Amino acid sequence: MLVEKDTTLLIEGYAEVKVKGKAEVFGCRVERLEVEKGRIVPLYILEDADVEISGNYIAVKGSTIPKSWNKLIELIEDKNYKKIVLFGETDSGKSSLATYLANKLKGGKWIVDLDIGQADVAHPCAMGFGYTEGQITSISQVEMIDGFFVGVISPTGKESRCLQGVANVFQKLEKIRKKEYVIVDTTGWVKGKKARAYKLAKLEIIEPDLIVCFGEAPYYLRDFNVFKVDSFVLKKRSREIRSEIRSKIYESWLEGRGVRRFKVGEIELGNTTLFKGEPVEFLEGVLDAKVLFAEKGYDFLNVCVEEEVNVGLELIKALLDVYDVRDVCIFSVDQLKGLLVGLYNEKYLGCGLLVDIDVESKEIEIETPIREDVRKIEFGEVKLENFKEVAVRIP
Repeated sequence: MLVEKDTTLLIEGYAEVKVKGKAEVFGCRVERLEVEKGRIVPLYILEDADVEISGNYIAVKGSTIPKSWNKLIELIEDKNYKKIVLFGETDSGKSSLATYLANKLKGGKWIVDLDIGQADVAHPCAMGFGYTEGQITSISQVEMIDGFFVGVISPTGKESRCLQGVANVFQKLEKIRKKEYVIVDTTGWVKGKKARAYKLAKLEIIEPDLIVCFGEAPYYLRDFNVFKVDSFVLKKRSREIRSEIRSKIYESWLEGRGVRRFKVGEIELGNTTLFKGEPVEFLEGVLDAKVLFAEKGYDFLNVCVEEEVNVGLELIKALLDVYDVRDVCIFSVDQLKGLLVGLYNEKYLGCGLLVDIDVESKEIEIETPIREDVRKIEFGEVKLENFKEVAVRIP
């Protein structure tokens, strides 16, 4: 079909697009485009063009990019702001604005993706950062250079670990960046007492030159340099759609995986107390299951049983007293199969799935596409069943 210039085609994924003529998405020139399910992409026609679309779309006159976005770019360049944090609720348009800034600001840009739920640079459950000169239609096209494996998809209740991740990411970034822009995409958890405390702690670590806020800026940002922008988002994604998107991202990151076997001691296990205690004889007859392995550490007791067993709260309380610990984990290896893990050498490499643990030889099998040397494996707190997250308690 022939589309006249100064028209925007709002294309809803999944869709495939071919353009003969000049057109752009978030400031990136395109001739071919795939729009993922759950996204709505604005294809702006710069001159009369022949466009072929397989998928749903609507046409509107003019550009749908908010004027406030272009005013933001003028401000950043005029004031020479280098470190910019994007602040807003889920599906407010943070990733879209990050893409637009990456394309419109001159020079190199570091994209820092701290959104562990709807990750673009890394995968869900991880933070990541990468470098781009622009010409991208999504920040998911930015290749991860390094990152931090958190192991959960929400910071709620895991604020300390997430803040550890933010500090780790920025320590790494500051060692390698020069004078390029840093564009920080964050989670949509912005309301409530805990969210406020978490955001403020995160901002203290990042020390942004500017916070870009979608809509009204909350009172707790009054001591920061804030610029308000309008949202591009036309349609919020349902929880089911967001889950489906995460599943596809996991599948992509795990494509081409094979099984690797690691010996504990030759590699480090992180975010877990497993194999960090001394072997102990577990009380006989306490559990209605065969005990394969038990260890006691500084403040924990881990008990590996042959098959899953239900343990009541009263028994846990008793074990806490008897063994003088603060945490008891009774688990079977089968419960942990499919656990999402993060793999590191000097930097964060990507993810894998736990296949098996041999508690006698202290060896662990991981299914992963990563072929590089691995020095550390971090346990997550979800396992994947058909690429869907299931919460799991880990030792």
